[in-house]
Amino acid sequence: MTAIVDAGLRQSREATVLAHLEAEKHRDLEATLATFKAGAARLELPGGEVANGPAEVAATYRDLFQAFPDLSFPELKPGSFCHHGDVVIGETRLQGTQVGTFRGLPPTGRRIDMPLVAIFVFDGPDLLCERVYWDRLTLFTQLGVARDPNTRAGKLATLLNHPITLARATIRARRQAADRPA
Repeated sequence: MTAIVDAGLRQSREATVLAHLEAEKHRDLEATLATFKAGAARLELPGGEVANGPAEVAATYRDLFQAFPDLSFPELKPGSFCHHGDVVIGETRLQGTQVGTFRGLPPTGRRIDMPLVAIFVFDGPDLLCERVYWDRLTLFTQLGVARDPNTRAGKLATLLNHPITLARATIRARRQAADRPA
């Protein structure tokens, strides 16, 4: 069953989301925080990381803006959102170049371009939370600190980093193959 959202509320929420993304694009921390209901900012990121409250949310955005000063979301435009109940969902691409430290990783100078889904949680017209979903392996592969496990370099890295896990997986696969009927 689809939750119907009043047209006026829908338009208000979409304007808030667009203002939020525009502020992020321009790395305007104050304007980004101003899109949240006063005192209610919450940001949820991949890996279970949660920034709760304006100070933590500000610190998270500050780190992101310093690491990727050309951060952009080129595919999010008016009318490209899905509205359902108290959420607005947008699918886009996250693009930028890492020129500052990101999560302890020194600047790589590498560009990222990867899919991202953002879910904006509202209470009436007020933005309470932004949940962001992206593939961490893609991010760290593009930054040059991880390898696709299906490539030769990835297999070698897996072997060197996880020899016991890899040995157990190999033994398990051989046992399963031996147990299959011919």
